[in-house]
Amino acid sequence: MKKSILTIAIFLGALSLMLTSCVKDILPDGDDWGGTYELIIDGEVVKSGSTEQVGLLGNLASVSEGDDFGLFVANVPGTKGGVTQIDDSDEGGLVTITGRDLLKDDGSDELYLSMSGSVKRATSTKITFEGTITSLDDVTSHTFSGTLESNAFKLIL
Repeated sequence: MKKSILTIAIFLGALSLMLTSCVKDILPDGDDWGGTYELIIDGEVVKSGSTEQVGLLGNLASVSEGDDFGLFVANVPGTKGGVTQIDDSDEGGLVTITGRDLLKDDGSDELYLSMSGSVKRATSTKITFEGTITSLDDVTSHTFSGTLESNAFKLIL
């Protein structure tokens, strides 16, 4: 199981780097295309900060900090105020969180997938999310919420 989590984390990290490269290729120079993020799990801020590693592809938005942290939000609504429910349908939202030292402090790779909740387009640049997540190697569920913000997200339609 640990090997498959590592494989998924590596895949998501590579996807994040690809998405970051694609964003830099299609966005005009002169604006700040970095982003900020905050992730709260079980009522505590586990990660927050700013990064230049912002990605998007269609309606998938991501931020990352190399191999140490990645946050991917799929099926982001295209309009301000739009909400996508997190579920297992094709149109449902999905939040994937990868990293180290998020809920565990042993330096191991962690992967969490959303089970329920919602993804909301707060503004043209800000995405919020909330709900419940679980790890692939543990059946315990956790509450989570957070935000992603970047000028790059203006391109999600």
